[in-house]
Order: sequence, then structure tokens, then C-alpha cells
Amino acid sequence: MELCKYPKTGNIRTFHIEAIQIPIVYNRYGDYDPDGLLYVLEEDAERIRREALRNFRQDTPQPYKEVRPLVIRANLGDTVKVRFRNRLNRRLSIHVQGLSYGVNGSDGASVGYNDDSTTCNEIWYTWYADTEGVFLFNDMADPRSTEDATNIHGLFGAIIVEAPESKWLDPETGNELKSGLMADIYTPGKPAFREYSVFFHDELEILNKDGEQPIDPHTGLLSSTTAISYRSEPMRNRMPHTHDPADSAEDVSMSSWVYGDPAPPILFAYVGDPAKIRLLHGGVKETHVFHLHNHQWRLEPDNPVSTILDSITISPQECYTLDILYGAGSLNRVIGDVIFHCHLYPHFIDGMWTLWRIYDRLQDGTGKLPDETPIAPLMPLKDRELPPKKDALHPGYPNFIEGTPGEKPL
Repeated sequence: MELCKYPKTGNIRTFHIEAIQIPIVYNRYGDYDPDGLLYVLEEDAERIRREALRNFRQDTPQPYKEVRPLVIRANLGDTVKVRFRNRLNRRLSIHVQGLSYGVNGSDGASVGYNDDSTTCNEIWYTWYADTEGVFLFNDMADPRSTEDATNIHGLFGAIIVEAPESKWLDPETGNELKSGLMADIYTPGKPAFREYSVFFHDELEILNKDGEQPIDPHTGLLSSTTAISYRSEPMRNRMPHTHDPADSAEDVSMSSWVYGDPAPPILFAYVGDPAKIRLLHGGVKETHVFHLHNHQWRLEPDNPVSTILDSITISPQECYTLDILYGAGSLNRVIGDVIFHCHLYPHFIDGMWTLWRIYDRLQDGTGKLPDETPIAPLMPLKDRELPPKKDALHPGYPNFIEGTPGEKPL
């Protein structure tokens, strides 16, 4: 929906955003970018900086859960005002792609005869949420694609413009969200849906836990790293446990039973939940092919005769909304772990993959995975039938599977 089909709300939505610089740890194996950059809400900046550094200083650096690309939301018709504060020793900005704004004061760039809307201190931007969808924002004070610039180190985020009167809630608590990759979206008169923000990005400047460039164990050459939303699960960290060629196949190498869950954010749903994936490319150079197993979407979501896809090519700065047909589990109502990844296999192998975990039983926060990792609660969508509770005969996925952590399940 575009604003011309809906009146301006007169609502002003204000965000205070800050840029911080910390080492971003990409997985539990300790791979990290020592010069990580990210946008955060100003109220969260000190906590994220403190806890991320605490985790980084462990013997093997560990990720901090709140180190994620910043995703903010507004309703169609809102005026969005952003106070951007920059305490770092370089000029920075926020440039939004696809929304309307005054080019002189809110472009987030220094171009031609326009006013310089980058800053080394503080600046206000005004954006107009005049079209529904997902829109990337990034630093344009330094638009280079090199390791000396900013985007390659993570200085990007997104604003999602939801339908008028929509509300967005935390999937784990049911509370209203100020920001977050994942949200449950409630719009009057329409079905609620799970919303997942997925950022592909590449050309990362990564060191291993020993402060050295990672090495490909097969070639002995330097290994590159690709990521999803500041996390990466490269296959160099998931080497086969035996010399049996079967143990390097996808059903083993990507198995959470054998290696634990991958680092990039896992999507969660109950079977049948309506879902939209907000896909973004925050990287600087490579083209990727997003591929989701067992699910499809229409190229044009509102066109009933549009081409049905299960893969889509995405290049730097592009964004798509994937409105998943038939919801989580698709038409055959699959439960379990459904992988998605870049279908260019070097990018896949270098870490650009993760899971969509689809439950068949209620997860109330009391359960555990087979390896004793707690299972976070997942609030059922309020307009759908409650998922059945677990019992002794129906422990729910994944606990009905016969298997031992660290080994291939039977």
C-alpha cells in the first residue's frame, strides 16, 4: 500500500540512534571482526557495548545476543524523526534507501551543492513512511567498499513500514517492541503474522579466536567469511567427525544434533503461522541467491498469478518482502528445521546459512533441547488456535527424535 491510498496519520515517531564500535563476534568458535560498527538505540548503547566487550574477553570470544543489525518500525503515514548521535572519531551518517525525505537535510550524504548531512557530532533526519515495505539504511559519510570504510564492518540497519494501525510485539514476551529483527505483527482486520528480518552481508574482515586470518582446512589458503545478521557458521568450523564421506553430507554437516545450532539467527514459528521474511542485502560487493527449503512465495505478493519462487537473487542495497505461501511448514505442514542459505555454494560454505525451526507443540520457556540448551518461549499468535501442549507421549520437536547430541540421529 502507498500513502496516496491512505491519509496521513499526523503521527510523529521519534528514534534516538547512536553508532558504536566494538568487536563483533560472529560465532561460538570465536571468529570476530575487531573493528565492528553498528547502529543501536541510544538507550541501549552502554549496555550493548559493556556486555559485548565482556563476552569478547573470554578465552574464546563469544557473541552477545543483542549485537544485531538495528531494525525499527513505523506505520504507513507516519513521519519518522531520527536523532543520530556520533561519538566516534570519524564522520558518519544514516542514509535511508527508498523512503521520501528532504534531500538537503536528511540525505545522510555530502553530495554536490546539497547541505552536508553527515556528522561528527549530532544531526536530526526526517523521513516520511509513505510506502509499506522494508528499507535499508546505512552510512553514506564513507561509501567505499573497502576495509577502511564502514558498511563492511556492519554499519547498516532497516526501517520496516507496517500497515496503518499495526502493532509489533516481541515473539518471546508478547510486549511491544521498540526495535528488533523479529516481531509478531498485528493489523486490525488482517491475520497476524511472524516477521523476520534477514540481512545478508559479505566481504567480512574476520579474525579467528587467536587473532589470525582463518585458514581453509582443505586448501591451506586464507578462508573468506559471509554472514547473516552479524553471525556466520562457516563449514571450516564444522569439520567431519570421521573419514566417512557420508559424514560430510548436508544432513550431517548442517545438523544441530551433531554440531549444535548455527550462529546466524534462527527463525521460530508454530506450524501454519503466517510469515513474512524481510530480506535485505547490507553487504558491499557480492550478489547472493537466497534459497529457502520447502517453502515458496510470489515474486509480486499481491498478484495472484505472479511467478512462484523458492529462490531470489539479491544484490547490495536491495530489499524484498517474501510473503510465505501457506505459512510456516508450507502446504505439507512440515515441522522441524528448514534450512535457508545463499545458493552460491562458496558463500554457503563460508557461513551464509541458518534454520527456520517450526514447532508442533507449545513452547512456554520450560523446555530444553536434547543438549540441555533452554528453549526460549514462543508466544502463539493471538488470532490462531493455540498449539497443543507437550506431554509424555508428545514431547514436541525436536525431542521426539531418537538421537544423542554430538552424533547423527537415527
